Amino acid sequence: MKKLAVLISNAGTGTNLQAIIDGVESGKIQGEVAVVISDKEDAYGLVRGKKHNIPIEINADKDNLLTLLKKYNIDYVALTGWKQFLTQDVLNAYKNRILNTHPGLIPDTLKGVVKNPDGSKGLWNKKMFAAKALQNFLDKKVTYAGCTNHFLSDEIDFGSINGRCFEKVRKEDTVESLYKRLKVKENKLYVGVLAKLCTSTILITDGGGRGAALVDKYAQSKHVGKILVVPGNDLMQLNTIKPVKTYSHLKTTNIPEKIEIKVVGPTKKAGQIEWDKAWARDFMVKYKIPSPKFYIFKSIKEGIEFVKKNSNPMWFVKASGLAEGKGVLPAVSKTEAIFAINQMQKFGSSGKTFLLEEWLVGEEFSAFAICDGKDFQIVGFAQDHKRVNDGDQGSNTGGMGSVSNPLVMSSEFRVQSSEIIKKAINGLAKEGRPYKGVLYLGGMVVGDKVYVIEFNARWGDPEAQVILPGIKNDLYEIDQAIIAGTIGKLKIQTDGKVRIGVVGASKGYPDDYSQVRGKGISGLDKIKEVKIYGAGVKAVKGKYIANGGRLFCLVAEGKNILEARKKAYKEMSLLKIEGNNLHYRKDIGWRDLERL
Repeated sequence: MKKLAVLISNAGTGTNLQAIIDGVESGKIQGEVAVVISDKEDAYGLVRGKKHNIPIEINADKDNLLTLLKKYNIDYVALTGWKQFLTQDVLNAYKNRILNTHPGLIPDTLKGVVKNPDGSKGLWNKKMFAAKALQNFLDKKVTYAGCTNHFLSDEIDFGSINGRCFEKVRKEDTVESLYKRLKVKENKLYVGVLAKLCTSTILITDGGGRGAALVDKYAQSKHVGKILVVPGNDLMQLNTIKPVKTYSHLKTTNIPEKIEIKVVGPTKKAGQIEWDKAWARDFMVKYKIPSPKFYIFKSIKEGIEFVKKNSNPMWFVKASGLAEGKGVLPAVSKTEAIFAINQMQKFGSSGKTFLLEEWLVGEEFSAFAICDGKDFQIVGFAQDHKRVNDGDQGSNTGGMGSVSNPLVMSSEFRVQSSEIIKKAINGLAKEGRPYKGVLYLGGMVVGDKVYVIEFNARWGDPEAQVILPGIKNDLYEIDQAIIAGTIGKLKIQTDGKVRIGVVGASKGYPDDYSQVRGKGISGLDKIKEVKIYGAGVKAVKGKYIANGGRLFCLVAEGKNILEARKKAYKEMSLLKIEGNNLHYRKDIGWRDLERL
């Protein structure tokens, strides 16, 4: 919750202060007035502050103001008639966080002009205050008066604009009558500006079901006012009433931002644990993290010669770089291994370096931890289903469905997973690349031991779709703990429900599904009992059409896997793609069913 300091003087009656207090108490402003500061003891606004049990401070010496603001850990400073000039150290410490309302129409640029609603030129009233500014509106015989809420800058009566309001001037107006009407709009403007500032705008860079799950989760936060998604998809608004806007990659530079952007996610150096599998394996060896035996190659010829000479016929061939989840090719014979090595060329620069890894036989799972560089907490476990067809047959995909929390994860395996993540976080910190963000452990249970198949520097897809809904904490507040380095103090709570996510895909995915693109999708309006997270879906003239491989993910919850699966498949049966072109696996969660 944002903390506000309202600075008043004895010049007015404190109506802006009262409007802000009312805005907080009504819930319009998701913040609190932490302190009311005046330069004079006789300011009437102090009476308003005391009435609402708000701390009061008298600051006669302007040089003490910064110390006072830091004392209350202030996020935004609202000037409402404040007379003292602010010192440079205050302006520097609170850049784009000090708000002021000027009785004039400040332009966006120093050489700009504000147009009144009727198209006439608005008056800036630069260096004019209160009654003098109002009188200027009357003297100039303008059609509209107005005021501007802006961030304070080094320029007098100028700064980034937060909003403006206009009031039509009447022939019979006096300064008093005009100000009385304008003041009502000024109060409303101040509340509206603070309401926007005290809720954050979230930018998500994702276009699939994972991004849709993040949109859904952030929309539940009281701190979030608007969500921007790059590139997004046309089903993302199904689960939220918060404003969601999508942008193409080409438009990201045009997204307006007035304050510094805080990013949740690892640096490129820390993220190397995902984007460079060869580096990651060497890192795991160095920090004694259990992983399969591996061999690194930089040429196809070397890899093939190794396979021919080695007695082991079974290998996983992995592109070292990122390959959209498709850079891991299993081989059960030397012939298949040689074929897989040749396939590394398909991945371009990502496949120039590749690995041969021993074939571990076990059960895969995913663990997700939130990390602040030194501490971490695991927020959930999931089990992905990568193969395109039932029975884990067919090509590898980006994921055809997932389950949380899988029954394979006994308390012992959870402890081992935590120990592995701890080694990784500590190791990255020692390497001078502290990890902040979500760390995804792709693990395998082999006998009584957990091995690391891979680390990813992000939420998983479709794992995020079944884990995020179960987290009871506010995701925005989790992000703030990551940024502040206070994950260790956070109490993570989950609802304990079992969730299953079933992916609906275009027939032919992940190979050739071009014949499905543009086909109509029906039944989306019938989905009632589950969440639906969109991916490759596009809206055209009020209808939804297939626009990719994985189209959507239906997520159902229940007290156990049986209840969750029943809901998911009941709802999935309602969905169709023109020409019978919808494909989905009918056995998601089969391992947990066998354990019941």
